[in-house]
Amino acid sequence: MTLKTTNIQIPLVATIITLLAIGVLVKLGFWQLDRAEEKQQLFDDYESQQTSEAKPLSSIKDLNEDQHRFTYVSVSGQFQPTPVLLLDNKILDSTVGYNVLGFFQPDSPELPVQLVNLGWLPAPTFRSDIPEVELPKGKLTLTAYVYFPSQNELTRNAFEYATDNDSVRIQEAAPKALAREFNATISSHLLLLETPENIGWQRDWEPQVMKPEKHYGYATQWFSLAVACLVIFVIAVIKLNKQSKKEEETQ
Repeated sequence: MTLKTTNIQIPLVATIITLLAIGVLVKLGFWQLDRAEEKQQLFDDYESQQTSEAKPLSSIKDLNEDQHRFTYVSVSGQFQPTPVLLLDNKILDSTVGYNVLGFFQPDSPELPVQLVNLGWLPAPTFRSDIPEVELPKGKLTLTAYVYFPSQNELTRNAFEYATDNDSVRIQEAAPKALAREFNATISSHLLLLETPENIGWQRDWEPQVMKPEKHYGYATQWFSLAVACLVIFVIAVIKLNKQSKKEEETQ
């Protein structure tokens, strides 16, 4: 079926398909631009805190992700000896390992237990081996970055308890799930440990996400495909009309 506008024939089905394809491609392009802006804001938030002085955690009211992502804070207290949480499938320099998390009890009574990420630990050769890890002892003053973990609704946060030590392997750092499992009141954020430098494990807290430049590159690809669809459609319509004109002239 074709539409005929003056002397120009336009194939109806091909037009609908082309418009739908262009619409989808353009939408994907703008989605990538939105993702690029989100990632850029994430990196900006992190960079803005690199030269900041640590704020006492107890002085921050209504701690929330919009205003306090990567805020540099200090808190005094001590780690609870158990549980030792091993956040699974963390990769550093192409090596699979765990992030070590512990419950930190602040001295300030108004603060709940803080979930602290102490850094990255390489995994043993065998999956069945859950490493034995000992958390720092005694009174400590920590400086750390506030981080709000994303929650993957498709991930089942199974708790795998080691049989010969106090370590527990987990799939995501979900404060609500941890609070239920260990019957504790836990902060809704994580603290990414910065100092003391002599405790914990290897640490690199720069956001481990796709760079904004890649999202811009993908957006360019989607927009280019949309333009290509339009060009192909226009060329096809021109050829169709030329062919129709030749057929009319031979009749």
